[in-house]
Parts: sequence; structure tokens; C-alpha cells
Amino acid sequence: MPHDYVELSNIDRPPGSADSSQRAPRASGVRALLCDSAFQREALLCGVLIGLWYSLSGLLLVCNKWLFGASERNFPFPLFVTSVQMLTQYVLASLCLWLFPSLQPTHKASWPAYLSCAVPCGVASALDIGLGNISLQTITLTFLTMCKSSSLGFLLLFAFLFGLERMRLALVAVVAIISVGVGLMAAGEVNFVLVGFLEAIGSAAMGGLRWSLTQILLSQAHFGMPNPVATMANLTPIVGATTLLLSLALEHPLSEMGHNPNTDSLRGALTMALLMVTGGFVAFGMVLSEFSLIARTSALTLSIAGMLKEIAVVGVAHAVFGDHMSPMNLSGMLVALLGIGLYNWLKLHDMLSSAAVHAGHAA
Repeated sequence: MPHDYVELSNIDRPPGSADSSQRAPRASGVRALLCDSAFQREALLCGVLIGLWYSLSGLLLVCNKWLFGASERNFPFPLFVTSVQMLTQYVLASLCLWLFPSLQPTHKASWPAYLSCAVPCGVASALDIGLGNISLQTITLTFLTMCKSSSLGFLLLFAFLFGLERMRLALVAVVAIISVGVGLMAAGEVNFVLVGFLEAIGSAAMGGLRWSLTQILLSQAHFGMPNPVATMANLTPIVGATTLLLSLALEHPLSEMGHNPNTDSLRGALTMALLMVTGGFVAFGMVLSEFSLIARTSALTLSIAGMLKEIAVVGVAHAVFGDHMSPMNLSGMLVALLGIGLYNWLKLHDMLSSAAVHAGHAA
């Protein structure tokens, strides 16, 4: 199962020191956790994954805003672009499974298991990504980022429903604080567009469902997705097919793309195709780091780390696209940061409590 801490009872001991706890006093609390070599390795690896995720996610968001924004390239086919990026990710994941046979699952999920979890996860992923990209046509990257912060509340709701998190008043309070922060950020938006806001909130809701289902797929062996690459190989066809069907129904790319200034010439079409495939490469690295983090921690921890990423994206949007924040926007972001800090304190408290229990059993 996914874990949020490294058990202190599993610390490696030198040969011949079966009971080293009798020779020196056992460190306790934060000091014991920080001195644990296993915890240090795990924290370093998670830090590298988070840094990779932040970088690739920010790059993909900036590229998508540049493609879809009305004041930038104004390419009105975000769902079609998403389907091409999913095809690229599927090809890359399949190539990894072929090059590294050890990543291939030992068995495949049954059709009932696949239909009950993998398909809903794929559809939720398609709606999460698709709605987010569509909203960039009418709202700023900053406002989308702030709206997506509410995905933590939806994620916690689904985590409670699926039994991934224990219902606690403290966690509910943290989500309430973050939700208030998001509400303040939305209320302070000067260029408020209702349709774009609803699309962004819908994306956040689907994101919460998506990551909860992804955690289930990665943590239960009978789904046949024991690692992030195998998960991507199974999910990306569902996501790609869903977004392509939505694109054909809503965007009409086959008849409209030839009239768009970006693709009305061979050179322009090839340039856009290259940009879409490049976005797929970036998305592959981003999703791989996301899935790896979920496999090592949990979907809720990923969402908390994502809050900090989104704040960084707001800074990038301000620098690249000239997006502005009102005083109320800033106040809402500070409230959301308070909620993040409280959650991290809760997680540290849980880790210390678990470490104390394991240390007591080992004594």
C-alpha cells in the first residue's frame, strides 16, 4: 500500500549489532525521524520527483496557455491537442515496457475490475485535463491555477468515500480553510468569466476523482498496474479516446482546423503537430513523476505538494503573460497556504506517532 512515512523500526543496523538500542539512548521525535537514513533516502527521492513534477507541469501549463489563449496563438482545439498528447504518452509508455520487460505486469486485470476502476479513472482524467485546457480560452492561467487549488477538497471527499483516508475533524478543518482561500481568490478575480470558472471547477472535481482512483490502481495488485509506466500504458488510451470523441463532437477539428490561421498551411500544420507531440513528451515526464509520487506516498500528499506548485505557476504566469493579482486574490492565497501548513503539521504529527509506536514494539 502507499505510505506517507518510513518506519523507524526498519533502520539498517551494522552487522553484529543486534541490539544497538541498549548501547546508546534512542533518539526520539523529529530528531529520530530526520536521522533515519531510510527516511532521508525516501525524502530525497520524493524531493527530486516533486522538483521534476513542478518543472514539467509549469512548462506544460505555459505551453498550453500559449497555444489556447485568445491573446496568444488562439488555437481553439484543446481537446484535440490533449488526445494527441495522450497518443504520444501511450507510445512512450509502450516503448518503455518493451525496452524494460521487468516493468510489464505479471497479470492483467479482469474486465469487471478494469471497467469498475480503470475506465472511470481514464474518463475522469480526460475531463480533468480537457476542461482545464478549455478554460484557458476564456480565463487567465493565474485564475485557472487558483481554481484548481480546490481539487484538494474534492480529493479528500473521494478519499473518504473510497476509504483511502480516515475521516478526521482536523482534516476537514484543513480542507475548509483551503476552500475559504480558494473562494477569496475567486471573489477577487477582476476578469471573472462564469463559463471559464465552471470549467475550471469541473476540472478540479475530476482531478480529485482521478487521483483517488489512480491511488487505488497503483496500490492493489489485482488491477495489473504495479508501476507508473504500466498504469500510463493502460490509462492513456482511455483518456485519448474520450478527449478525441469530445473533440469531434464539440470542436469539429476535421472541418475547422484547415481554416485556422495556425494550420491553414503545410508549414503551420507541421509546426503545430510538432508542438503537440512535444507537449506529449513533457506530459509523459510530468505524469510519470506524479504517478511515482502517488505510489510512494498518497494522492492527498500529492495534492498538497501540488498546492505549492500552483503558487509557483502563478508567479510564472505573472512573469510570462502579465497576469495580475488583486489584494483579495493575494489574501486567498495566504489563507490557502495556511491550510497547507496545517496539513503538513498533521502529517508530521502522524509520522512521529507511528514512529513512536513502531519503536515501542521493537524495544
